[in-house]
Amino acid sequence: MKPRARANRRIDREQRAIRRGSALRVARLAALGIVLGMSGYQVIRLADAHGWLSIFQIREVRVVGARVAHPSVLVAEAGLMGKVLHYWSPLAEYAARVEGDPLVARARFERNFPNRLVLEIEERTPIALVQLERLTPIDVSGRVLPVSPFHAGWDAPIVTTEWPAAKVTSRGVVNLDPVRSLLRRLGEVERQYPLLYQEISAVELDKRGTVTLRLMQAEGIVVLDETTPIGKLAHLDDVLRDLRGKGLSFERLDLRFEDQIVVRRS
Repeated sequence: MKPRARANRRIDREQRAIRRGSALRVARLAALGIVLGMSGYQVIRLADAHGWLSIFQIREVRVVGARVAHPSVLVAEAGLMGKVLHYWSPLAEYAARVEGDPLVARARFERNFPNRLVLEIEERTPIALVQLERLTPIDVSGRVLPVSPFHAGWDAPIVTTEWPAAKVTSRGVVNLDPVRSLLRRLGEVERQYPLLYQEISAVELDKRGTVTLRLMQAEGIVVLDETTPIGKLAHLDDVLRDLRGKGLSFERLDLRFEDQIVVRRS
C-alpha cells in the first residue's frame, strides 16, 4: 500500500473516532439534561406539595397609571383573580388582556420579588369630544372611550359633523373616513402645536370637507380643509398676535389658499 493511501486511511479513522466521540458527548449531555430536568420537576412538585413555594405565589397586584380606569376592573380583566401564579410565571398573556380594555393604550407587568406584581398602564385620552347622541370622548385612533367626559374631567375640542351618529361610529370605533381623518389631523396639531391645540374650543366638519375652528380667545373663525397643510397652522399664531397688536378683530381667517392667509375683518 502506498504511503499516501495509508495516511488517508489513518485520517479517516481519526475523523470517525472524533465524530463518535462528539456524538457520545452529545448523548451524555442529553441524558444528563433529561435526568436533571426530571429531578428538578420532582423537586418542584415535592416543594409545591409541602407548601415551600407558597412564598413565591403572587399575593398583591398594584396598578399604576390608572386615572380613569378602575384598578380592580383591570386586574379582573387580566384574568388574575383566583389564579395561582408564581414570581417566574409568564405574564405577557395577562398584559394583552388588559390592553383589550378600551381605556388602556398599553400595559405591562413589573415583578417585585418575591410575590408582588405592578401593573403599569398608559390610558387612552380623547383627542376630541364628538357630538353624537351625546358628547362622546374619542381618541386619536378613533376609539370611543366609554366614560362620561365630565366624570373623567377631560378637556378637548368639541367636534360636530353633518352626519348622523349612526354613520360616524359603529361598535365603539369611528368608521367614517372624513371624521377619522379629522381626528388624525387634530392629533398632529396637538403633537406639533400643543398651545394652539389648547386654544381650539370647537371644530365643525361639513360634508364638503371644510373644517371650521373656533378659538377660545378670538371671536372670529378659522377655516381650512382636508388639503390644508398642518404646517400652515404655524403662521396662525403670528397672524392672531399681529391683529391683536393692531387692535383689529376679524370675522374669518381662511387658510385654504396656497401661500397666504386671507383675513376678513369684522
